[in-house]
Amino acid sequence: MGDWLGYAVLIGLLSGCVSEPAYVVSSDLPIPDFAGHWEIDYARSDSVQTQLNASFREVQRELRRRREAAERGATYQGAPLGNLDRLVALAKMAELVTESELLEVFQDRRLVRIERENSFALSCSLEGDQSVPSQLGAERCWWDGRQLNFSVLLPDGLTIKHRFARSDDGLSIAQRTALSAPGVSREVEVVRIFSRFDPAARGFRCTQTLSRGRVCTTEPDES
Repeated sequence: MGDWLGYAVLIGLLSGCVSEPAYVVSSDLPIPDFAGHWEIDYARSDSVQTQLNASFREVQRELRRRREAAERGATYQGAPLGNLDRLVALAKMAELVTESELLEVFQDRRLVRIERENSFALSCSLEGDQSVPSQLGAERCWWDGRQLNFSVLLPDGLTIKHRFARSDDGLSIAQRTALSAPGVSREVEVVRIFSRFDPAARGFRCTQTLSRGRVCTTEPDES
């Protein structure tokens, strides 16, 4: 768990950086256009605490089934429970990597770059190899049908996956993030829904900072 906290600090330090482009696996399907500004829709998005509570309820049900089997003298064949402390640590990491409230996506025929508020950008080249080393670990991206996927494998086995899908009307993006790690029997998955918006019409002013990545405020631009 200590190693994961170290990665949390590293992610914070890298929040002002843009990751090196991973390389996408080619697809014959047309690539949807993700370009634009997007803000989180909390009403349609998951809460990490809700997901963690659901995991603990499943653990409690599993413990009850094991206890009932033991009382009957039966052998229980359920899946291993895993380390609960590591599950909590994984949930905290999930909260960190999904905290961005605003996205700005740049896209052309060669590259997709997702700028995330208070976090490092996700970049995906549309040509070349499938996997490259990044500042965090081995990173790759690919198209799954009409969905854009990113996967980062950290040295201790912690895996962070992001999957982005655009709605048919082009007005929203679903970001599905899943974290898994050795010793944890289930993934922690968080779904965030982002709606398209016009920052100029809303009075947003966004700047790129070294310490916090892309930061957006409602302060007027005095330039």
